[in-house]
Amino acid sequence: MTDPDGSPPAEEATTPTPADGGWVGVVANPASGAGVGRLKAEALAAALKARGFIVETAWTPADRAALVARANADPERRRLVAVGGDGTVSALINERPEAPITILPTGTENLAAHHFQLDGDPEHLAGIVAAGKSAAVDLGVANGRRFLLMVGFGFDGDVVTRHHGLRTASGSVRPTHRGAYVEPILRSSVCYRFPKIAARIEDAGAEETLIGTTVFVFNLPRYALNLPFAPHARQDDGLLDLVVFRDPGPFHALYYLWRVLLGSHLKLSGVFHRRARRIALSSRGIVPVQIDGDPGGLLLPLGGAAEADPALATTRDRWTVEVLPGALRVLVDPSWSPEPASPPADLAARGPFG
Repeated sequence: MTDPDGSPPAEEATTPTPADGGWVGVVANPASGAGVGRLKAEALAAALKARGFIVETAWTPADRAALVARANADPERRRLVAVGGDGTVSALINERPEAPITILPTGTENLAAHHFQLDGDPEHLAGIVAAGKSAAVDLGVANGRRFLLMVGFGFDGDVVTRHHGLRTASGSVRPTHRGAYVEPILRSSVCYRFPKIAARIEDAGAEETLIGTTVFVFNLPRYALNLPFAPHARQDDGLLDLVVFRDPGPFHALYYLWRVLLGSHLKLSGVFHRRARRIALSSRGIVPVQIDGDPGGLLLPLGGAAEADPALATTRDRWTVEVLPGALRVLVDPSWSPEPASPPADLAARGPFG
C-alpha cells in the first residue's frame, strides 16, 4: 500500500505506556535559548515523573554518551529526549541511539522539531512520550557523521563556520540568534571564492556528475528561516535530495535565495535537483562544510588530504554522503502525519534518480 503520492506510507509503531514507571533519558543543552534549555529540561522531567516515568538528565557530552548506552541496552522500555536546538539533536543522533527519540525545542531554528510538529511545551511533550507513537525516519551520513536535516558544501558552509567562530571566540559557546548571521554572511560574501564542486551520484544505473559552486544534500525539506530548499524531500523514502546551485558569487547566491523564497528555484536552469542514495563530492578548491547547521570540516582540493590537520577528522579531498534508511525512530504526536510531498513533473519524468 502506498500514500497518494506513490511513496510508501510512513511506518508507525506504538511503545506501550509503562504502567509501573518506565525510563526516559533527557539530553539537555543548558545554554540553549539563552538559558531556557535548563528550565525546560527541569519542567519536562517534572511532567514525566508525574506520569510515572523514571527520568535521568545528561548535561555534558560524557553523560550523554552514557545515557544513550543505557537506553540502547534496553530500547523496548526506554526513550530519549533532546532538549535544545538542532545542534543538540545532531549530537544525540551521533551517539547512535536505538531507542526512540523526541525533541523539546529551545534553539534558534528548531528545524527538526518543526518538521515533526513538536512544540516547546514540556507538558505536551510528556504526553507524547507517554503515548509512545513513533515514526521511522531516514538519516544521512557524511564521512561517518550522521545528519537528520542536511549537509551543505560551499558558501553556506563558509557562513556557518564563520558564525561558529564568532560564537566560540570567547572560549565558551555563546547563545545565538538569527541576527548573529548578518556579519558572517557579509564576510563570506566578500571573502569566499566559490570554487567548483563536483557532485557525483553513485547509484547503480543512475550515475551522473553535476558541477556547481554550492551543494546541499537534504534529508528533510527545509533549511534556516523554514525555507523549502528541497520541498519534495521525505523523511522516510530511502533517498536524499541533492540540490546543486551552479553559478558563483554573492549576487547569484542572493538571487538563488530570492527564488527559494518564491518557491521557484528548482525551475532555474542553473539549479539541479536529483534524488540519490549515495553521492561523492570533490573540488579543486577548499570548500567549508556544514552538517545540520554546525561546522563539519573541509572538502580539500584533490590530493590535498595529506596536508590536512589530523585533528579535523572530516577534512578530506573526497566526501561521501549516503542515506541510512529507517535508522531512527522519532516519537510524535498521535495526530502527526508528514506533509504531502508529490515530486515535481520534471522529476517524475526523469524517474527517482533524475
